[in-house]
Amino acid sequence: MQNLLAKTRDLSRRGWPWALAVFILLVIVYLRTLLPGTAGGDAGELQYAGPLLALVHPMGQPLYVMLGFLWSHIMPIGSIAWRMNLLAAIFGAAGCAFLTWTIHRLSRNPIVALAAGLTLGLGSTLWGQAVIADKYGFNVFLASLVIGLALWWVSERDQPHGDKLLYALCLAYGLSLLHHQSMFMFAPGLGLLVVSIEKQNLWKNWRRTLICAALVLLPALIIYPLFLPFAQARNLAPFMWKPEGLKEWIDWWSARHVVSDELLVFDSWANWSSQLTIYIDALFWDYTVVFVVVAVIGLILLGRRFPFAVVFMLVTYVLVGSLGANFRANVRQFTYYLPSFVILGYAYGIGLGEGYRILRERFGTKFSKWRLPAAIVGIVLLAGVIVIQFGRAYPLRRNEAVYGYPLDAYRQTLKTGDMGDRLVANMADLPQYAVVLADWEQVTILWYKQKVEGLRPDLTLRYPIEQVDDFAGRGQPICLARILLVGEEWHPTNVGPLVCLNREPVKDIPEGFTSLDKPLVTEEGNPQIELAAYRLDQATIPAGQYVPLTLAWRALIDHPEDYSISLHILTEDWQQVWSQDVASPVLGMYPTSRWVQDEVVVDYHELAIPREMPPARYLWTVVVYQQREDGSFAQLRDAEGNIEVLGGTFEVVPAR
Repeated sequence: MQNLLAKTRDLSRRGWPWALAVFILLVIVYLRTLLPGTAGGDAGELQYAGPLLALVHPMGQPLYVMLGFLWSHIMPIGSIAWRMNLLAAIFGAAGCAFLTWTIHRLSRNPIVALAAGLTLGLGSTLWGQAVIADKYGFNVFLASLVIGLALWWVSERDQPHGDKLLYALCLAYGLSLLHHQSMFMFAPGLGLLVVSIEKQNLWKNWRRTLICAALVLLPALIIYPLFLPFAQARNLAPFMWKPEGLKEWIDWWSARHVVSDELLVFDSWANWSSQLTIYIDALFWDYTVVFVVVAVIGLILLGRRFPFAVVFMLVTYVLVGSLGANFRANVRQFTYYLPSFVILGYAYGIGLGEGYRILRERFGTKFSKWRLPAAIVGIVLLAGVIVIQFGRAYPLRRNEAVYGYPLDAYRQTLKTGDMGDRLVANMADLPQYAVVLADWEQVTILWYKQKVEGLRPDLTLRYPIEQVDDFAGRGQPICLARILLVGEEWHPTNVGPLVCLNREPVKDIPEGFTSLDKPLVTEEGNPQIELAAYRLDQATIPAGQYVPLTLAWRALIDHPEDYSISLHILTEDWQQVWSQDVASPVLGMYPTSRWVQDEVVVDYHELAIPREMPPARYLWTVVVYQQREDGSFAQLRDAEGNIEVLGGTFEVVPAR
């Protein structure tokens, strides 16, 4: 028993078991909420760029792309897209684990270290980025590594291994510059830290200074000039820019087209305060007010022991926060907050550890009988923060992973559930040698399917989407990945969620559709359009999905009046449980008044089947209507005079 107790105490003095515990717990949590497949935008870019060693947008992220290449080819399970999502989760958890290890080394308190690591990892923003194949999970890892090594070096620089710690810090920071521009914001604080502590030693120990400078600068000076041209030469990325020559490469690498408009533009107090409010709201939602208060206390207490370390953390925090607040054109600017959250995570852990140490030293003997109750209260408070975080973030992240959101007409956020896979589900049915025009959010998924999975190599994928006129005269079929207003010379129709622009009206119903042949007439009996057929590939649907339903309409006359479409789900006793309205078919792009007689228009929709929908048989129906000038509605009717036109039935079974 004594040997067991001794081993237990020895284990508690080591940081790695607690860091490993945080890593495993967070990986499990992230796996439960991991995006199952493809993602749009930057995350989708890295899903194809990593496996292919392709060039990504500035700054190129060569370190992460190379790691993604190795990981995607070594990992034996799951799709390539899923593997890249998992890589982000592993690095996000690893960053929190290193924070745990560092806080344990500083405080020698496993409870404090566990609480700090889990609290950082369960923040909603970090959690949301650790489950998609974007760059920010790795960014958190690098920020945690740099901050942790800086604090470790400051606390043990007088030890024999002090120089090795400094070298490790310099190398970690040099490697971090191969990833994301936010890491450049660490340079002033790190410079102040090293100069303030070393002072004359920078000149006296000049060999060490040169080694440090080389470790910081050489990774970027070697890797960028070698990797970026190599990746560009592979011609595997759908970029508008093709830098040539040193100046163009510098402009591209520094993202001058973005920086000139968005970086450090505190142009008014109103703008500054509004951005600050957004940041504070995100911080308090992710980590609670307790976290923020303890982090502030931690910085104050750290300043009593290591004042230069506090200067480093504060300077870096302000610069990183400024960067995040100013990227206003980025609809996900909260992703730039993450390094600042890591800084506060370290401050939180230090606040917990130093606060506990001070209380124990001052009151440990005098109030020894209260030590156990006080410890229990402290643990409950720490656990309470984690429980609040989990309660806020888990339902949202779990729902995003397993259910997601419907494909709206604009498709500007494709980072939940199977949205990306639904977008390209009918990619194989597109016309041969078609040009597919898309925005950045959609084109990365198309590019992944084509280049990584080998689907439809004949297609030409281009962005931005506003290039219809550029390709109109080339004779190739043109398709779109989202809604876009086009001229009346085109006859749009859906091929799954995608839209193809036909130069002549289509008269045939595609293969795989089930015939309905339901002509719809006005109240006076005048024929207008026909619900000719539909495609619903699932007769039995597990709850918790968005299920594609494609309708095929046929014009019964030239240029019917303009009608809107309302799609309904009803119970068997005709009680409505869900509805969706669209102004015009084909994502609102093709008003019925433009149709010509016998033209067939394919129209994509999605049935929403939430996880809580009771298992039963349901009906899907369609109402075709128009709103009159006086505000009243006129509906088309089927042969039996029904306004609610029955399309078909399906069965919902319990969620998987």
